[in-house]
Amino acid sequence: MSLMFVLLFLCFKIVQADLVLKACCGVENKCQEYQRPEEMFGVSCCGQDPINQFTDICCENVTRHRQQGGGFVDKCCGNQTLNFDQTCCRGIVHNVPNGECCGSQAYPRNSVNVLCCNGTLNTNADPGSSCCGNTPYDGGYRETCCGGQVFQKELFDGCCRIQNSDPVEYRQFNSRTHLCCDHPIERNSNMKCCYLNMGNGTFIPKSYDFSTNCCAYPYKQITPKMGEKCVPDRIQPTRRPDPEV
Repeated sequence: MSLMFVLLFLCFKIVQADLVLKACCGVENKCQEYQRPEEMFGVSCCGQDPINQFTDICCENVTRHRQQGGGFVDKCCGNQTLNFDQTCCRGIVHNVPNGECCGSQAYPRNSVNVLCCNGTLNTNADPGSSCCGNTPYDGGYRETCCGGQVFQKELFDGCCRIQNSDPVEYRQFNSRTHLCCDHPIERNSNMKCCYLNMGNGTFIPKSYDFSTNCCAYPYKQITPKMGEKCVPDRIQPTRRPDPEV
């Protein structure tokens, strides 16, 4: 909570021999009159309204009373007051004492079977679960996580990043039948994987049809087959040192 600093204008007038004290706030110049100077102790502005900070609290420019039942409030949650036995999550008050937040939801600390995944509260998670996107999973024992989705490990035990995808994509695969290249490719097919040298020690996977193409030194690009032979990519000749004189 922050109280907006506003200049309080004290207007002194003689009206029937009485001194008039005013505190004025905002562009609308809304004023509150006071009979004695001591009444102005703790006066500040909340939005357009003058308030006394000892009796009121300003919550997002909304005036709230500090006295709440038998308690005294000194915190805000959004434009509402927050008691000591409540929890504030993203501006929403929850009647959960000293709770944890998951997005805008609250839950008791040390809750059993509760798991917060990317701001989604899951209340039926098994003990030891991990997050896969917004969903709990067993952390890789019988399930796999790929691209934020949960799969049965007996069907898909691998996860392959799709090259040059924007946003980044991942695709599940079975390592018994496929391997990961720039995307999952079948093991028993003409498709193979070549790691192209991009320089600076960087290599990227690139799938190619080995019946028509080659992955050859210096591995700068996939090259076409010449007949049945692989022709190495163009190699820069090495400059011989000058003979000593």
